[in-house]
Amino acid sequence: MNARHAADEAAAAADTRPPSPVADDLLPLAISQPGLATTTALELLAGPAGPHERSLAHHALAIVERDRGRTEAALAQARRAVAYARRAGPDREAEVRATLGTTLVFAGRTAQGLLQLERALRLSTGPTRHRVLHLRGCTFWLLGRYDEAVQDLTRAVELSRRAHDRLWEGRALGSRGDARRALGDADGSSADYAAAEAVHLEMGAVLEATLSARNRALVALQRGDVVVALTLMDQAEERYRTAGVDSVEQLVDHAEALLTARLAAEAEGLLEAALARPDLAPVWRADLLLASARAALLQGRWEAAATRAREAELTFRAHRRHRWAARSTLLGLEAAYAAEQEARRSTEGVSALPRPSLPELLHRTRTLVRALRRLDDPSLPEALLLLAQVAGDTGHERLRSQSLRDASDRRSYGAPLPRAAAWLAQALLAEQAGDRRALRHSCRRGLDAVDEHRSLIGDLELRALASGYGLDLVSIAVADAEAAGDARAVLWWTDRWRATALTGPAVRPPDDPELASQVSALRDVTRRLTLGGEEHHLVRERARLESAVRSRYRRLRAGGTDHVGRDLDRLTDRLGETTLLYVAIVRGSLVAVTVADGRARLRRLGDAASVEREATYARFALRRAAYGRVVDVSAAGQRLQDALLGTPDPAWCRPSVLVVPAASLLTVPFALMPALRDAALTVSPSIALWARSREDAPPRSSHGHVALVTGPGLSSEQREVADLRRLHGDAVVLGGDAATVEATLGVLEGARLAHLAAHGDFRADAPLFSSLLLADGPLMVHDLDRLRRPPRSVVLSACDSGGVHPIGADEALGLVSSLLAMGTRSVVASVNPVNDAATVRVMSTVHATVAAGGSLADGLRDARAAGAEDPLLAATAASFTVWGG
Repeated sequence: MNARHAADEAAAAADTRPPSPVADDLLPLAISQPGLATTTALELLAGPAGPHERSLAHHALAIVERDRGRTEAALAQARRAVAYARRAGPDREAEVRATLGTTLVFAGRTAQGLLQLERALRLSTGPTRHRVLHLRGCTFWLLGRYDEAVQDLTRAVELSRRAHDRLWEGRALGSRGDARRALGDADGSSADYAAAEAVHLEMGAVLEATLSARNRALVALQRGDVVVALTLMDQAEERYRTAGVDSVEQLVDHAEALLTARLAAEAEGLLEAALARPDLAPVWRADLLLASARAALLQGRWEAAATRAREAELTFRAHRRHRWAARSTLLGLEAAYAAEQEARRSTEGVSALPRPSLPELLHRTRTLVRALRRLDDPSLPEALLLLAQVAGDTGHERLRSQSLRDASDRRSYGAPLPRAAAWLAQALLAEQAGDRRALRHSCRRGLDAVDEHRSLIGDLELRALASGYGLDLVSIAVADAEAAGDARAVLWWTDRWRATALTGPAVRPPDDPELASQVSALRDVTRRLTLGGEEHHLVRERARLESAVRSRYRRLRAGGTDHVGRDLDRLTDRLGETTLLYVAIVRGSLVAVTVADGRARLRRLGDAASVEREATYARFALRRAAYGRVVDVSAAGQRLQDALLGTPDPAWCRPSVLVVPAASLLTVPFALMPALRDAALTVSPSIALWARSREDAPPRSSHGHVALVTGPGLSSEQREVADLRRLHGDAVVLGGDAATVEATLGVLEGARLAHLAAHGDFRADAPLFSSLLLADGPLMVHDLDRLRRPPRSVVLSACDSGGVHPIGADEALGLVSSLLAMGTRSVVASVNPVNDAATVRVMSTVHATVAAGGSLADGLRDARAAGAEDPLLAATAASFTVWGG
């Protein structure tokens, strides 16, 4: 039973009894502290208690046993409670019969349970009547009879108002919100929850008001509004913390919001802590297990997902929660199918966990679909998509087609992500029929729905993760275009979904003293960690502060979509003499689209996994060179080129080349390859981001200033600044103790060129907390968000400043990508550790070219040429990449 309804049941019974020092707390304790309630009830029954107290004791024991899943024991206690309640008065009997009725329904004896609830209604008088009506409405909700639930609860609201019972008016409004939410009435349920919250706040019932706020968050999730959901969940959690309440249901709901935002690791951390509680009631364990299974599924841990889903399913069935048992079955089948797919692709590391065969999986999925139809459950389209996949793999084409048709029925209504799923089904139908036009139309409409879901999310990480079914839709469209040899279509579809988080509407946090205080505290803790402070305490504090900063950022709302046009005809004009080398991954294989001289050509390359392995080796070779090892840099570059590009296309050897790789290949040292070594080479996460950096860009001129900033700990800091200052006589220079975060932000504001020589810390576990070390601590992405006019060009000359971490669907986040998203046109950064002394010489060449009117890409090309005969200089120059435009 839902915690709100269980608590309401206990409260309804508590409101009918006379004062008693022991019995007074029994029924609320049955919900909040079942162990203590059991001990207290048994002690009361062992003494000289009267009929009223004995009915309360057995009533409490019935609730405890029911919530533990022991329905027969619960029914025995409820019947004893009825026997004593008859001697205590009709209102007491009405309350106990209401509990007996809900327990019978819980045990699957629906007709008997509803009969007991009807008898309770006949017995009830005055204020007891609207409470019993409330409990019957909650029981209808549990049975999935939502229209009848709304009727009873509407009557309960009316009777509560007539009786001036504000507390129960608020409870009835909240429960009616639950029923309306189950009916898909988001507006009605949201209005009920808001009204219930207002009533309870007016009465000072903060915890009940918090429950309504939490339910408003669930409505927001139903609508696909992750920002509002996470904001309301954070507010609810703060209220619970202030009140000293540790609510398992709040934790489950918060984890659900995080999972909807695809923050699976964070959700799993919450869930594991809750599952480890020794006093956890079975009724809650099932909910936690189901959420934990979903977290494992999102992280690709199929065995853990299947095991947890199965345990959740068994617990739900023991509690007669058939709808939730069916959802657990679905999640377990999805995990089993994913494991089967992985096993087909590779025989290495296959789990020893027994997996159902495909025919068995087909049978179980068909059975599940029938059950979900009977329950009219919202997860039916998801199950139909799974059935279509399994049917296709087992040669049941008619079943596959029918499942896809059924799943596509909901593509014109509902929340954005379910619509995207329906359009995915329609696209798969079109693919099966060979109808390319219908396929492209379905993929466009599906991606529009996913864009609608993402359009109001302001936080960069949440936008990157909010991919929904987008990757599936793009994969279908790109595979179709690649099979047809349509280079322009491959280019359009791939870039339609690449780095969209970075090209979305720019959103900066408002002036927020609390956020500023948290970021400042985080900086201080990180600085102390780098100095070797009390590590365990500081690591915990850093994690707490990072969580607080993330929470503030997740509340940012964007103003809507900000599509950057992907007009391929305009693209050729923008490229001019520059060659575009666009690298995409199509179902595990690499393809290249080359655009030069107004023509687009498609070329199939090698296997993506082998290229990533060779790129790792190339970065390792560059790292060895930085530490003084003798490395054949040319040989490493040739091996990388052979694996990635094969025989070079002559167009790639032109003076200016733009490379747009898949997110997993962004940190490949492209300039190490012979075909690209002599070009003015730029790398961009997407064509759209590159095009945006060139739109309305001011010409190279003296507008703005040059900022030179040096952080602590660099062996070459004085020499590097001195060399660059001679090239930029009007530069604003910060170094030593003066190079604080605040002072650095001041000189970065509006700069035409900013050079930061500071040690970088790339955080693969939290890319938006990557930083550069300054005099008073790290300069983080969250600090850069405060810039209103970001520098036009940025050079980050220290180690690892160009690290990015693939996230979501073809997205990559880090310090460089964040600067580009803020509006910086181009960034020079390293993808490896670099030698400080060699970096000084490379940077001097880059800046000399820029000071003479060249671009950063021109400067880095000149640095590679100047160091060609020196292995250390060659390796250092190849470790840097120009990103952006």
